[in-house]
Parts: sequence; C-alpha cells; structure tokens
Amino acid sequence: MLAKKILENLKNGNYRIEYCEKCDCEFYWYVKDGEFVCDVVKYGGCYHENALIMDDLAGEVDEEISIGYKGIIATFNSYYGVSLQIGCNEQDTAVKIRRYIVNDTEIFRDFIANLNYPDVRNELHEKRKSYALVDFLTKGDKKWKEKEFYQLC
Repeated sequence: MLAKKILENLKNGNYRIEYCEKCDCEFYWYVKDGEFVCDVVKYGGCYHENALIMDDLAGEVDEEISIGYKGIIATFNSYYGVSLQIGCNEQDTAVKIRRYIVNDTEIFRDFIANLNYPDVRNELHEKRKSYALVDFLTKGDKKWKEKEFYQLC
C-alpha cells in the first residue's frame, strides 16, 4: 500500500526536498518619459516552490494512490502552502499524509526553507526579464539606440 510507504518514508527521512522554478512570461520593454518600462504577460506558468520527492516511489500506482514519474509527493509555495501532488482516491488518506508533513516540525521547516519570506523572488523570472532588456537594447528600435540611450546615461 503506497500510503503506508509514503508515511514510512516521511518517518525515516527517505525523501529529498528540491527547489523548483518555472517562468513562461513574456517581457515587453519600451521607453516612456525617458525611463525603461516593462510590461509582463504571465501565462500561469511562473512560480517557484519546494518539492518533496520520493525517488523510490516514482511512477508507482495502487488501488488508492498514484504517484507521478518524478516522485513528487507534495509542493510548498508561499501562496498555496502545502499541496499534495499525488492522485488519491481516499480523502482521509490524503489528509493523513498532508497532516504528517505539516505537523512534523523537521520536515515542515526544511520544506518551507527559503520560500516563506515576502521578498523571495523567482530568479529565473528575473533573469529572463534582464535578458529581455538586453535584447531590447541590442535589437530594439534603431531610433532608441541613436537618440534616447545617450540622454539617459
């Protein structure tokens, strides 16, 4: 029974916590009143979170639980908190697994590490935004390069 294996792995420390981030945003830079302005279009795939992973259970399925091929059991982000990432037919089993993760201070402390702060940012998002600015400056409007750039410096 997978539920029992998940709980045993949690008790024995047979899991790992990995930081994950994704960004599918588009960045549109332009100059307004002599300042750089960026409009960001988010498509819903911009996030950063920690994932609790059990490699030994990756891809496992039984009559009650199914685990994805990456072995992700749960994720934590500052907006949604702890979210189970397993398919579970029994609500009681899902509640028991989630409750164990949240109530075990060592697991929960490691799970939320570096994410439960108001100033934490998705670094991939920030890098992509910077690359878009460089792209705008090097490939953007020729008039911008010749005139306004020198006025801002």
